[in-house]
Amino acid sequence: MKTLAIFTILVLVFGTVSTSLVSDAYAQNDPNILLQIAEQADKQIKNQLDRSFGDSVPSDIENLYDQGHKAVESLEESLPDDVKQAREDFLTAMKLFQKISRMTSTYTTEAKVTASDASDRDLKSELNRLDKYFQNLKSISEKQNTGIELYKIQKLFALANEQIDSGDNQEAAKTIEEIKSLIVSIKKHIRDYSSNSASDRVKKFALKQLERIQNILDKANPKIPELEEANSLVKQIETLISEDKISDAKKKFGELNKIIKIIKKSIR
Repeated sequence: MKTLAIFTILVLVFGTVSTSLVSDAYAQNDPNILLQIAEQADKQIKNQLDRSFGDSVPSDIENLYDQGHKAVESLEESLPDDVKQAREDFLTAMKLFQKISRMTSTYTTEAKVTASDASDRDLKSELNRLDKYFQNLKSISEKQNTGIELYKIQKLFALANEQIDSGDNQEAAKTIEEIKSLIVSIKKHIRDYSSNSASDRVKKFALKQLERIQNILDKANPKIPELEEANSLVKQIETLISEDKISDAKKKFGELNKIIKIIKKSIR
């Protein structure tokens, strides 16, 4: 694990990594190591964005993070059966995360100008930046059919523009703060919705795999000693899935797949 920890740090901090360290990661007998690295990188990048931008992550970086996060989710769904796809997802996620890390370092503190000390021009610039970010969230919300109500925040954008144009900077600053608060709520709603959708996809995939395995067990010789254990694991996995214990279910899948390989040989 020491090599893998170094691997993660080098990718995130320096954006490069030696061939030998990549080989070490790929050479692990347990492909779940790739998932552990990707999930750790995901968390570190998320923390980096929160520290650098707070609730106003630039839309181009936000788009890249969403792609990287989805690649990690795809990686999780690919294991344990499709290791090749899992490795492709791993490389995709890591490349995106290191790109985000480089882009974040290029942004200046001007992006963090607050409404309290902003001039008229600064307020307009900040509002435009928030509007671009909001438009990105709106697009994601519509694609995912989240059902989020956006009428209120759209009215606030119009109001803030009117206040700035009329020279009422104090009220405009208050309106902008309200817009920021709503954007945080919208962002959280989208992520919760996306997380639940991803969980549903994992469940559907797992149940489909169980159905495939059950077909194999139905064809097996009932005298095979491994058959009873396999049937027991199937029931355990079904229970874990129904209880949303996906991580535990994946571990049981690993045990079950080893037994299925033995049973398949007896069917042939």
